[in-house]
Amino acid sequence: MAAKEKPIKKGKLSEIVVERLNARIRSGELMSGERLPTERTLAENMGVSRTVIREAIRIMVDNNVLELRDGCSYVRQLSFDEIMSNISKTIIPDEVSMMEIQEVRAVLEGYIVKKAVENITEEQIARLQEGIDRMAQVMAEGGNGSIQESDFHKGLAEATGNSALKSIYMLCEELLSSAQHNAWRVARAIGARITAVEEHQAILDAIRSRDKNRAEMLIQAHMDYACENLRRMYEQEKTE
Repeated sequence: MAAKEKPIKKGKLSEIVVERLNARIRSGELMSGERLPTERTLAENMGVSRTVIREAIRIMVDNNVLELRDGCSYVRQLSFDEIMSNISKTIIPDEVSMMEIQEVRAVLEGYIVKKAVENITEEQIARLQEGIDRMAQVMAEGGNGSIQESDFHKGLAEATGNSALKSIYMLCEELLSSAQHNAWRVARAIGARITAVEEHQAILDAIRSRDKNRAEMLIQAHMDYACENLRRMYEQEKTE
């Protein structure tokens, strides 16, 4: 039986109950799919009325944290994408975190490109080629091709046919998006050679030829350069 909590005395009672229940869910005390204690038990433990508990549960059901089944309240089981989204909210986008995420992304990219070689369709190849062509156009006009680059890699993840792999990759991509954009900006500002179009075209050509080994080699080289650009960006920020 759960230990009795300190009675709630200030603030809107139902909102404080919601905060406490959410904290128990985050800590793992209440697990996904687990049934909540009865309203009576919760009311006694928190020192509030059952009406307050009922209102808190209603709020949490409306927020998709809890669900009602057969008159009982349960912690809702999150989808894989929701779990990934929750993880992203806990990561601080500092230099150490971003460099570590870039390393994880590099590992994923190697596996993704091999799976893409196995599963990609001609239609998906055509869309990737259109993206590279658009990247070349944007860069020729003096723009930043980071958006098209991101779309290319998302397209590869999509082509694997593995939804879990795609979700994990998309989490890395989402967290790195701002840093990647700034890395492109810094690279241009210091006159570094931008080879994104050539690199992505070579990767796509290897995929089109179903050359798994060459595709993996090329994308790892591309990831090494992306990591270098990211590191260069952080070094530049320290001098500003």
